[in-house]
Amino acid sequence: MPDQPHVCLIVDNPLRDLEGLVLLGRELATRGVKVTLVPMYEQGYDVPALQPDLVLLNYTRPNNADLIRRYKRAGILVGVLDTEGIGGNNAEEFAKLVKKAGSPDLLDLYCVWGQAQRAAFLKHGTVPAHILHATGCPRYDFCAGPWRAALSKPSVGTDYVLLNTNFPSVNPRFSKGPGDEVETIVNAGYSRDYANQVIVEARHAYQSTLEMSKKLAEHFPDVRFVLRPHPFENIKSYDALAAYPNFEVRQEGTSIEWINRARLLIHQNCSTAIEATMLNVEPLSMEWFNTPSLRVQAAAQVSRPVASESDLIALVKEGLERRLPSVAEETAQFRRQIISDLFTAVDGASSIRVADVVLDTIANARGKVRSGAVPRPSLRGRAVAMARATLGYKASSALRRRFGSPEIERRRLAKSFAVDMVGAVLGRIDAASVDGRRFSVRRVVGDARRMAGAVSGGSLQLMEAN
Repeated sequence: MPDQPHVCLIVDNPLRDLEGLVLLGRELATRGVKVTLVPMYEQGYDVPALQPDLVLLNYTRPNNADLIRRYKRAGILVGVLDTEGIGGNNAEEFAKLVKKAGSPDLLDLYCVWGQAQRAAFLKHGTVPAHILHATGCPRYDFCAGPWRAALSKPSVGTDYVLLNTNFPSVNPRFSKGPGDEVETIVNAGYSRDYANQVIVEARHAYQSTLEMSKKLAEHFPDVRFVLRPHPFENIKSYDALAAYPNFEVRQEGTSIEWINRARLLIHQNCSTAIEATMLNVEPLSMEWFNTPSLRVQAAAQVSRPVASESDLIALVKEGLERRLPSVAEETAQFRRQIISDLFTAVDGASSIRVADVVLDTIANARGKVRSGAVPRPSLRGRAVAMARATLGYKASSALRRRFGSPEIERRRLAKSFAVDMVGAVLGRIDAASVDGRRFSVRRVVGDARRMAGAVSGGSLQLMEAN
């Protein structure tokens, strides 16, 4: 390309997404792309100010429809790499949800994780075929070489038994409580009756998991256990486990780095079970208190099902002694199939595939006259954009903190990321890479007075360290 293209990557949940997007950003940067990592909650300021060639969003839903329209009206290409993916959910339902609740008609690129998603999107006409690509998700590149060597090492050592929980709806970290979570489920396109049922059943599952954790700690006093709550869960609700000297509750780091050093994974309806199979760590699913409303089908199918408390204790003992029997052939076959269906491949190359289609999208759009009028943002969206442009970041942020939702402020703070955090990830990736190149990171503060007032200061740009 004659000019250096600029791509903004939207980071939703740093705990989950940052490492994969840094890997993708580095891949793009090796090809001469200017790459900016943008916190999700700051994109309304930074993306319009930076005017990239393309912005790669974390999803398309009703809550970012106005932003998508604004980007498109500014001449910015819009792509999606849905970092929540559908690791375990039904591909058909996901395709219909995106078509109904998103803004697929405004997109220039959509990257799905696997072949099942791609087939479902094509079947339902969710997005045009020419912008749809099965790429895999870059964060799963760390399950394969050479990037597995770039995983950080948890401070608790190795050979612990890991419990991953998935109860943000009844143990929320950011919202006021289950009532707010019901509204979130409804706003995502589900019925209120379904949402209420999920909350009731999830509350029982959460309590059952907490009690089972205590029993494991008591039954295996010489075994180290680590419980890792979902990033959107309230970690303090697990404080009772601190009474056990062989139990730790940790929420930092990625699920992949914790699974990588574990002996076993215990869970219920957590898609990290699929990550465990990628890393050859055996996942055990607590099925005796599972329900159809809660069940994440793929996570259950790749796991070894456990029918009771006593069965779990017996299987943990066998796993620690490295004498677990082989899984059923049906489970083994499903584990092989799911990689293609939901993740394309676990080959360390998803970031390459995403970078390829991002650059192709930019190249194909250059010099072309864009046809069709882009809808205007809603009245509220226009008012928000005008306020941001008029007041700048500092003043509008002060007003938001003064009059806005404390919940949103907590989310905003939790989803920020610092230079040293990204620099550490880059350092590990550089060390594992075979290309010998080194990259650094800097804050985007603007090189002009207008720009400095418009940007948040939270976005970070990758640069090659010469």
